[in-house]
Amino acid sequence: MAGGASILWRRLDRPGHDAAWLRFEAGEWHLDGAAVWSDARGPAQIAYSLSCGEDWTSRSARLLGRVGGQGLSLSIRRGSGGEWRVNGDEVPGSHGLVDLDLGFTPATNTIALNRLKQAGGGDSAALWLGGGDWQPQPLHQGYRRQPDGGWQCHSAGHGFRTMLAVNRHGFVTDYPGLWTQED
Repeated sequence: MAGGASILWRRLDRPGHDAAWLRFEAGEWHLDGAAVWSDARGPAQIAYSLSCGEDWTSRSARLLGRVGGQGLSLSIRRGSGGEWRVNGDEVPGSHGLVDLDLGFTPATNTIALNRLKQAGGGDSAALWLGGGDWQPQPLHQGYRRQPDGGWQCHSAGHGFRTMLAVNRHGFVTDYPGLWTQED
């Protein structure tokens, strides 16, 4: 992937967009982006930057922006013991979670999909950051590649199931009811 890959999404459930760039550099995958949307608390804008190992195992993320009138600045890192830390504080129940899932963007599905691509799917234990209270928590989900190249995604704990269309870089191009790739 010389020069990397990029995508622009349009949000479907409310006004908003997200743009992301993926590149491989110095033995790591880097996923950078910015999301803007109309949140219930007011306009929202978050820039994000994630790094993963060559095997697509999440290592860290940095988020900076505003949701409504509140500033948001988070540094998320995997600790040496396998636990996740947010702004230096250990997240309870986070030991052994492999992926990071930022709930306000489809970009982080790219990481899990690329990590599970060779096996045709599998389970993902992720540190999930939803947009409600911005408190990270464990999220267990599964991905199964379908014969048409799409991916079935489910999370039993949230009663969630959907089909994702993806491009050759692992970017979601259609997330029914939530996101679609802009032309």
